Amino acid sequence: MMRLNLAAVQRWLLGLFLIGGLLACSGQTTMSSEKNHYEFSLENDSLEMRDGVRLAVTYYRPLAKAPGETFPVILEMLPYRKDDFFALGDYEYGSYFAKRGYVVARVDVRGTGGSTGPVPVSEYSAAEIADAQELIDQLSRQSWSNGKVGMYGLSWSAFNSLMTAHRKPPALKAIIAAHGSTDLFYNDVHYIDGALHIDSYAHQIDTDNAMPQSPEYRIDQEYFKNRFDREPWIFTWLRQQQDGDFWRAESLAFKKQPLEVPAYLIGGLLDGYRDFALDVSRTSKAPVIVEMGPWNHAWPEYGVPGPNYEWREKAVRWWDYWLKDIDTGILDEPRRMAFMRTGHAPATDRQTVPGYWRCDPQWPVEGARTERLHPQAGHQLAAIAPASGLAQTLPYKAGAGLAGGGWWGEQTGDMSADDAHSLVYDSAPLSQAMEIMGMPKVSLNVAADAPFYQWTVRLEDVAPDGQVSLVSGAIINPSQRVSRLEPQALVPGEATNLETSIHFTTWRFKPGHRIRLAVSNAQFPMVWPSPTAGVTSLFPGVDTWVDLPVVPVREQGTQACIMSPPQASEAAPFGRTIDGDGPVFSSVRNEETGDAIFTTSNELSWVLHDNLYRSEEMYRWEVNDATPAKARYQGDRRNVFSIQGREIDMSAQARIESDESYFYLTFTRVLKEDGVLVREKRWQERIARVYQ
Repeated sequence: MMRLNLAAVQRWLLGLFLIGGLLACSGQTTMSSEKNHYEFSLENDSLEMRDGVRLAVTYYRPLAKAPGETFPVILEMLPYRKDDFFALGDYEYGSYFAKRGYVVARVDVRGTGGSTGPVPVSEYSAAEIADAQELIDQLSRQSWSNGKVGMYGLSWSAFNSLMTAHRKPPALKAIIAAHGSTDLFYNDVHYIDGALHIDSYAHQIDTDNAMPQSPEYRIDQEYFKNRFDREPWIFTWLRQQQDGDFWRAESLAFKKQPLEVPAYLIGGLLDGYRDFALDVSRTSKAPVIVEMGPWNHAWPEYGVPGPNYEWREKAVRWWDYWLKDIDTGILDEPRRMAFMRTGHAPATDRQTVPGYWRCDPQWPVEGARTERLHPQAGHQLAAIAPASGLAQTLPYKAGAGLAGGGWWGEQTGDMSADDAHSLVYDSAPLSQAMEIMGMPKVSLNVAADAPFYQWTVRLEDVAPDGQVSLVSGAIINPSQRVSRLEPQALVPGEATNLETSIHFTTWRFKPGHRIRLAVSNAQFPMVWPSPTAGVTSLFPGVDTWVDLPVVPVREQGTQACIMSPPQASEAAPFGRTIDGDGPVFSSVRNEETGDAIFTTSNELSWVLHDNLYRSEEMYRWEVNDATPAKARYQGDRRNVFSIQGREIDMSAQARIESDESYFYLTFTRVLKEDGVLVREKRWQERIARVYQ
C-alpha cells in the first residue's frame, strides 16, 4: 500500500489530497514539451485481462519523431484512483518520463478507480500480481513499444513492483522501488515489528475503495456488488494477527529464489519501510542501487526533511541502460548511498537536517566495526558486561510513547517525555565523534508478571544540555521470540531473552554527547496497548546489550556523490488545489489521570475541469493507564465529489475497542447522491486477541 502512518507520513497524507484530478476525456490530449524533449499525448484506455476484467490505464505517450520509432514502457499499478485522487501527482512523473522517450502506463488495480471487477480480497492479491504480469506482456506487444518494460513506484507500487519482479515476466527488464517491503507482517503498516498497529490508512483505503468507478461514477447494482458492499479490508487484517501464509504469500523475504531483476531502491531514514532496501541488496542476484536519504515517505525531490535531489534524472539513466541498451555508466558509479545525519537537536519541523552523503561500493563499508555496549546496574551504558544483578523494574504505562510518533520514522521532538516511562541507560560523554550506519542490534534479558507485554527499544542521543533526540527504534512482540509462526506466551516471573534489530539508521554522536538506550513496555499510539496492567523487569548482564554498527568518521565534502538539485515538476493543466487545512496532529497525556489521546485531522478542496472535490477526515486513539485493555480508536472520513451537476457523498466511520480477550470492530459506509441517502451498510465483528 501507499503506507499511511500517522505523523510519520504527514507529507504523504497531504499529498494524497493534493494529488486529486480527473481525466474524464475518453480521447487523447497532446502536450507540448521543452526543446529536445518529446511531445506526448495523454490517453485514457483499458486493457482486458484473461478473466474479462478491464483495467483502466492512462498513457503518457511520446509522439514519434521518426516513422516507426518505438519506446520502452514504464508501468505503475495502484488502487489510488488515477482519474480523481492521484491524477495531478501522476502527471508530474508521467510527463517527466514521457518527454524523455518513455511510455508511462498508469493502471488502476482491478476493482478500484476506473477498472472493472470486484475490489480484491486484500492488498497484493494473487489476482493483482497476475494482472501485473499480464499487463507487462500486453504492453510489450503494443505497436509503439520496443518490447521492454520497467515497473516502478512508491509504497504500494514499490511493493507490487518487487513482487512482480520476483516472478520474472520476460519483458520486465528493471524496476525502481521507493519505500517497499519484503516482509509484509513485520515491515508493513498493519503489524509494525509484529505488533498491531491501527493506522488511519486502513480507514482511508476502505472508504476510497467503495467510491464509484471513474469517470462515469455510475451508481447501480453492479457497483453495490463490486464495491460498496464489499467487506472492508480492515476486518481481514485484524483477523490475521500472527505471521503465516496470508502475509508470506507474496513476501520476498520468504521466497526460495532471490530477486533476479535489476532494482534501483530508494528509502528514507524517516520512513517505516527503510529496511527493505538492505534486505533486497543483500540477496539479489541482479545489479542493485540503493539510496537512503533523510526524508519521510516520499520521493527524494520533495521528501521532508532534506537535503533533496533530483532522482528522476538518475532514473532516466537507469531506464536508458536497461530499456534502451544505452551504456550510461550507471553501474560504474558507487551503488550504495546514504545520508549521514551528523546529529541535531530534536525538532518536528525541520526542512533540512545537517549531514553529508556517503557513497560506497558496498555495505558494510570499509572499516566498519561493531561496538557492544551493556546496560549497567546504575543506568549507565558501558562496554564491559556487568555481573548479573538485581532486576530493574518498570511499571506499565499504556499511554506512554506519544513522543515517538506514529511509526518508526517521522520527525520527533524531545524524547524525555517517553524516557520518563522507560528504563534508560546512558554512556559516558563521548570524547570523540562516533558515526553509525546500519541496523543496531539489541538483546534483552527480561521477565514479566503476565503472559503478554510488548517491549520497545529506542536508540537516542543525549546532548550536554539534556535534550534527547531519537535516532531509531524497534518494537518486540515477545510471543514471537522462539518462532514467528508458533507464538508462545511468557511464563510470568520467568526470565527470557529477546533479540531484535533496530531499524536502519545513520547518526553522528558528537563529542560531549551521550548514547542512550531506552527500554519501555509501551509505544502508544504506534502499537495497540497490551491488555494487562503490571510490571516488567530487565536484568543487566552478559545477555543484555546493544550492538552499534560503527563506521569511520568522514567530514563533509569527502563523499564521491554528485547530487543534482531538484527540478520543478510540470503542473497538470487540468486541475488545482483551492483550499487545504492539514494534516493537524495533536497528542495529549495527562499524568494525573493516566489518559493519553492522539488525534489527526485533514481537510482539502480542489477543482478539476470545473468540478469541485472535497475530502475531510478525523481520527482518534485513546487509552488510560489503569485500564490498558480498553483502548479505543475511532475514525471518520468523507469524500464529496460534485461532478457535472451531481453530488456524490461517501462517508465512512470506523470504531475499534478492545478488552482483555477481544477486539470489537464496527465499520459503517454511507452513500448519498444529491443529498438523498442511497445506501448504508454496517459491518460488526468480535475478533479474538491473539498475542496482541
